[in-house]
This record gives sequence, C-alpha cells and structure tokens, in this order.
Amino acid sequence: MDRELFWKETFKVRAYEAGPDQRATIHSICNYLQESAANHAVAMKVAMDTLLKANMTWVLSRLHIRMEKFPYWNQVMTIETWPATKEAHHAVRDFRLMVGDELVGVATSSWMMFDFVKRRPVPIPDFMDRYQNREAGRTLHDPFDPLPEIPDRDGLKGLRFRVRMSDLDMNQHVNAVHYLAWALESVPADIWKSAVAHEVEINYRSECHYGDAVLSYSRVHEESADRLVILHQLIREKDGREVTRIRSTWRKK
Repeated sequence: MDRELFWKETFKVRAYEAGPDQRATIHSICNYLQESAANHAVAMKVAMDTLLKANMTWVLSRLHIRMEKFPYWNQVMTIETWPATKEAHHAVRDFRLMVGDELVGVATSSWMMFDFVKRRPVPIPDFMDRYQNREAGRTLHDPFDPLPEIPDRDGLKGLRFRVRMSDLDMNQHVNAVHYLAWALESVPADIWKSAVAHEVEINYRSECHYGDAVLSYSRVHEESADRLVILHQLIREKDGREVTRIRSTWRKK
C-alpha cells in the first residue's frame, strides 16, 4: 500500500466532546473525521491552503457514518483514512475508527471541488487521479443515492437556529458538523432517552452564512422493536431553500 495515501491519527475524547452518558457524541466523532481528512490532505499537498492559489477548495457533499460502539471520555480513538476513489465531480474518502484493536465504526464521504470565487462546484482536476488508494478499498459501499424528503413537512414546526460567527469554518460558511447537531436537536427528548443515534447519512445541499436563520425538521420514518429511522431536513428560512437532508438510525437501549 502506498503510505502517502494512508493516514492514521489519534484523538482523546475530551469532557466537552462527551454527552450525558460520558461517551463521545456522534457529532464530536464527525469532527474527528473532518480533522483527520484535512490533515491528510495537507500531508498530500492537496489541502485548502494549496487549492486556494487556484481559487478552489474542498467542500463536503455526503457523509455516512456507522458506529458499533462509542468511546468513553478519556478513551483514545484512532482514525484511519484514505482517498478511496475519484469520479468526474467528486472524490470519495473512507475511514476506519478504532479503540485499541477493536473496530468501533466505519465511515465514507464524498467531496466536491468548489470554485471559491464563482461559488459553484467544478470538475475534479486530472492531477487528482493519482490520489486513489484502491488497495485499501471501501469501508461502506454507499452509492450516495438521494436521501428521502420528509413527507408532509407542512404539518411540522421547525426548530429555529441563527448562524453565529462561531458556527463558521475556514470557507466562511457553516461548518458541516453543526448541521448534524441542529438536525439531531429537533428529535424529541423521549427518543434521546430511549435510543442512541448510531448511524447518520448526510447530504449537504447548499450553504448558510453568518446571520442566516435555519429551521430544523425531523420525523420518524420507520420503527421496529429495536430501532428507529428518522428523516431530517434543514431549511433556510429567508428563501425556503433546503440546506441539508439527513437520515439517522437509532438503536433502542
């Protein structure tokens, strides 16, 4: 395996990254994924600081994470990541999540190249062809099909969030992980008490900036004896544009 195309990084779960059960929250783990992906891109010299010279940057389009176990506060998680494949308009990066020798989660993601001036996606340049670790393979074989909308959303009341300065990332728009946190926040408290969100699939559809108001909607889509599937949509209030679509799967306690 080409070692340049493989990255390993450790993260110790801090107190502010853990929830009431003393385990890392799923959005904290998504922050680890973003950080390890960014650091690997820096090492490969294809990160934001290099791409901005050509007025381009990376934006996260899709993320799918599935956790079997969540690490506790003060435990150390190791993230292994690599660029898996490249298509004309997106590049796929996969992840393995380890605690010690135990595999506790897997994830896959799709990234677009974005013109920072024109504010639109552009084709992935040909020079990125060499950044494909096909030997490492895929951890989740997700074709990134469209996620379903919430049916009959008109009958729901959205939970409202205002974008703060602290919500912005280096690309001057809302950090991708905040959208997940806002989506899960609209799930009723009784579900949080009786189940754990162990799998999320996210489709990022448009940007939000400082001062924008976002409405978060959620509705239970499927339920069985041991799990729940919830659909989420985040809508920009000023123009009704869909920002993010998410499907979360909850394992009942």
